[in-house]
Amino acid sequence: MVLTKINNKFFNYYIFICFSTSIFFLYHKFQFPTDWTTSEWLINYQGGFTRRGLVGEILVQINTFLNFEIRNLVFIFEIILLFTYYFYLINFFKKVEFSPIIILIIFSPLGFLFPVTETEAIARKEVLLFCLYLFYLGSILNRNQKITYLILLIGLPIMNLVWDGNIFYVFFFIYTFFLSKININKKEVIIFLITLIPYLISFIILITTKSNDQMLEEMCKAINEPCFGAMNFLDYSFKDQMNYGLSRLKIEYIFRYLFIFIICFFPFLLIFYDQKNKTGIFLGYIVCVIPTFIFLYISFDWGRYLNILYIFSVLTLIFLLEIKKIQIKQTRLVIFINEMLKDKSKLYLIYIYFFLYLFAWHPKVILTDDLGSLPYLRILDRIFDYLIA
Repeated sequence: MVLTKINNKFFNYYIFICFSTSIFFLYHKFQFPTDWTTSEWLINYQGGFTRRGLVGEILVQINTFLNFEIRNLVFIFEIILLFTYYFYLINFFKKVEFSPIIILIIFSPLGFLFPVTETEAIARKEVLLFCLYLFYLGSILNRNQKITYLILLIGLPIMNLVWDGNIFYVFFFIYTFFLSKININKKEVIIFLITLIPYLISFIILITTKSNDQMLEEMCKAINEPCFGAMNFLDYSFKDQMNYGLSRLKIEYIFRYLFIFIICFFPFLLIFYDQKNKTGIFLGYIVCVIPTFIFLYISFDWGRYLNILYIFSVLTLIFLLEIKKIQIKQTRLVIFINEMLKDKSKLYLIYIYFFLYLFAWHPKVILTDDLGSLPYLRILDRIFDYLIA
């Protein structure tokens, strides 16, 4: 059976193809002077403190010593970031048992394939957050409590300064911390809460920070370019962003993304719901999911934020399997799939479903765009277009 042949080696090849294809697309994206991804990484503090400016400021300071074209510096940084992310993904998944349900989850078009099909999502700032989460989960698995607390104490506040969207995914750090504990005492809870104080301070600073035209002008002078892309949204307050998001909202977009959410996140919801510790595992996961829907009110790249939530969900699921906090073999969804696989008269239905779900469609980045089709074919088509251009 085809599904039984998918293993860790296959996953490693899959991730390598995602990495190499991402670098190829990133290089061609990089040629556009107004590329949004590049604009995000170029935000800096040269005009004063602003949101999302930490990495850009570091790159500006490095550039003063190297006298390098700063856009090339951004491109090199993005390659290093993607390599780090995919390298740690391979390491994180090395013990995973690739059952049919895990295959369905991992190879979903909303998962690791998403930024390859939707190149606007390649090497965005959430990749740095994924790396931080992987380091964090790794520190818990390795029982390195000092590193765990350092990530909470220093890593999360720094990540806030890199990308304020981090705010909506911090609950996954809290969720996995407490689920990893067999018995947690008051001392551990107090230490945990203390480590979150710098994060809360940075959060308050961020939500009260707003850039002005003069700051943006000085910021863009530092990179010898006019402001473009993400830079032009730095003077938007939280209220401004919400008004902007709501002005573009239509009922058809809500139904479309509700459909995407249901078919992609249904396996997580059912697996977490079928656990013995339903209160801690299922309700805790719901708490982690809810903030993303708040995020949708202040943004228009809904597909990207569902992808971020999906990656966090996948990593969390694998982590909970690793520490044996959840079991999937006895969940209703897994039992149903296994029974279908045993019944030769219904086997073709499973293959049709897997094929349609994994290969026939994919979500788009922007909420106004309709669903895409045949993602792997479109990736190949885009590669050929670039090669013959």
